[in-house]
Amino acid sequence: MTIFLRTKVLVLLCAVHATCTAGDFVFFHENVLGTSLELRVCASSLPAANAAEASALREIDRLSHIFSHYDANSEFSQFLNVGIGEVLPVSNELAEMLQRCEEWTRVSDGAFNIGSEQISRLWQEAEAGNVSPTQEQLTKAVHHASGPHWLLDRNQQTVVRLTDCALSLNAIAKGSILDSVCETVLASSPEVTGVMLNIGGDIRVAGHIAQSVQIAHPMQDAIGPQSLQNIELLEGAIATSGSSERGFQIGSNTYSHILNPQTAQPVAHVVSASVMAEDAATADAIATICNVLPTATSLALVNAIPNVECLLITASGASLLSNNWPATATADEAQSSDAKARDVEPTGHTMKIEFEITKPANSARYRRPYVAVWVEDKDGFPVKTLSLFMMTENPGPRWHRDLRRWYASDQMRRLVDEKSIIDTVSKPTRNPGTYKVEWDGRDDGGKLLKPGAYTLNLESAREHGTYQLMKQSFEFGGKSFSKDLKGNVEIKSASVNYSNKQAD
Repeated sequence: MTIFLRTKVLVLLCAVHATCTAGDFVFFHENVLGTSLELRVCASSLPAANAAEASALREIDRLSHIFSHYDANSEFSQFLNVGIGEVLPVSNELAEMLQRCEEWTRVSDGAFNIGSEQISRLWQEAEAGNVSPTQEQLTKAVHHASGPHWLLDRNQQTVVRLTDCALSLNAIAKGSILDSVCETVLASSPEVTGVMLNIGGDIRVAGHIAQSVQIAHPMQDAIGPQSLQNIELLEGAIATSGSSERGFQIGSNTYSHILNPQTAQPVAHVVSASVMAEDAATADAIATICNVLPTATSLALVNAIPNVECLLITASGASLLSNNWPATATADEAQSSDAKARDVEPTGHTMKIEFEITKPANSARYRRPYVAVWVEDKDGFPVKTLSLFMMTENPGPRWHRDLRRWYASDQMRRLVDEKSIIDTVSKPTRNPGTYKVEWDGRDDGGKLLKPGAYTLNLESAREHGTYQLMKQSFEFGGKSFSKDLKGNVEIKSASVNYSNKQAD
């Protein structure tokens, strides 16, 4: 199997957009493996697509019950609870997983080590006590995590626990599940010809489907047009891991959640590693490895493995590419060329909108809300759509009108401007969490707004959920201000911060 990659121009499209020859059916679910799931199925009928969705969810649940260390009843948890020296029969799936872990630990000289869970727990305790671990504690954790932690016998399909070290399969299990689910979906029906599965940003593509993937800039926390690169996958996978995702907070310092098993220290030299491979398990494991190893060593390792490529972003902002990563501008060059292409000049106006999508009260899977953020003039005409979270592929379009005010406003706008905002601004619906949007005062045509009265709208609608609309009037060209908006069922909280350097 070979990865097909095609470089694309940076555009304001969905973070993932799939094309296929059959019908394109899209499904979203929350709280899947602790994150969000997007499944795209190319199928000749809706019943076949629905059956594929059901088979995907069943396979995820089945494998999670094998690999999870959060589930006390999982097979992996049973292995963790056996005594040292005790022999335990294991399933083929768990035996194969443990064997893969052994191989990646060997290949990476210990940079990949599922015993890092022991080190992670040390840092979690340190965070709870708000005191950094001592060097003695770090040294002890390194020794405890160094392994080997088990003795695997594939012929007898048994494993013997050798240590009581805390272990976790988080660095590879999700990728393995992605691979198995895609195989299961493709085999679910001859009517299914292609599948894309995105779980928490790790993406696997299989069958007759081309998938465009936008790699986010790790140092940009506001939603906007800039990204590192757009690539297109056919029969392959991509995983991105980095210190920008989350971490430990101790005092005023934030540390990466990715830990070096050889030092027990959080990594700091790489903020993002994106890895493309033939399968998601490989991409998942190497993305972690590339965060831990020195960048030169990571590049040498990736260049030595067939059909694997990587893009590394260092703490200084430098972009480092493996030999055959699709040719494109570096992160800094991409931002510069994108700005030049749009002829962007500072306006002196900055509006920052931050909002939090409500987390569901229970753990049931649910549909994410559509969200629109836009600005209207005093006559109610939409001068600028700042952000759209919605499904652009079937069956999503039939729900666009649920964003009642934005949709009506956009229809009015299209009487004078035929440009499709949905095609150019929309991004996929998002999981619960906090998001930021920035605006420089230009309208949809790129012209600076005239001073005057305007209204900021934040609208949300959820299938089988509720409809909500938040509004804030403001004077563009007037004094700077900050305002907290009252939350609702779908949007827990929101705030607006407008800065006008000329008025200040």
